[in-house]
Amino acid sequence: MTDREKRARLRELLNDPKGAIAPGVTDALFARLAQDCGYQAVHLSGNAIHKNFCLPDRNLLTTTQVGQRIGQISEATDIPLIVDGGSICAETIALTRAVKLYERAGAAAIRFEDAAVNEYGAAPEELAIAPTSLVVDQIKAAVDGRRDSTFVVIARCDSRPKESLDQVCQRMAAYAAADAVGVQLTDVAEFRHVGAAVGAPIVTLWPKALMSAAEFFGAGFRIALTPSSIPLAATNAAREMLIEMKQSGNDREYFARQKTLAATEIWYKKLGTSRS
Repeated sequence: MTDREKRARLRELLNDPKGAIAPGVTDALFARLAQDCGYQAVHLSGNAIHKNFCLPDRNLLTTTQVGQRIGQISEATDIPLIVDGGSICAETIALTRAVKLYERAGAAAIRFEDAAVNEYGAAPEELAIAPTSLVVDQIKAAVDGRRDSTFVVIARCDSRPKESLDQVCQRMAAYAAADAVGVQLTDVAEFRHVGAAVGAPIVTLWPKALMSAAEFFGAGFRIALTPSSIPLAATNAAREMLIEMKQSGNDREYFARQKTLAATEIWYKKLGTSRS
């Protein structure tokens, strides 16, 4: 599938009320695993990729570093990749450069937020929300900066800790020049309110502990992002194996307990032979 075909597929997902889960990935291996497990899109999460470099999620990676990872993932997969652009809307030149670089590397979409601090779980007092007019200008710059008109621009509203829910909805309406919008919320009732009030496709973090996927998509959301599920699950499994091997002197018993290991081994051995 070409990059343009991946972007066209993402646009189809944005208009599909059935919704789609896009797991967060850090590299080509996890992206390919998600694809081969039947997922229709993946998300290069800012939090996950920073953890992959053992760094806090504070925009510490350069667009060049992220672009290299995008290229690796794009080459290994045939599903759309949504890339977290972080809090880069303060500098137009940084945003437009990221759009051009990520598009050229093979991403299907870039998403960025209106907060100055984008670390997941950051204290509300750390948030500095950009004026709506600035975000609107940045959305225009991102849209104008793309070479391929099918490349998707997603603008996320993080202002709820600072503003009322009505103000959040007003911001999201103002961000309508983007192809899709996102929002940071923590309350189920507020998710449902926003899902019903905002007319644009919504791509945002899925509150898995609060809403099932069916409930989330039924509330009007289109793509559910799960930034750290894959790397956290993989890290936990690897940590368990490493501790056991250190204590026992081998890993045989650990792997003997893994009921799906045979299927995983078959998949793992086939890597590199095809993209699907």
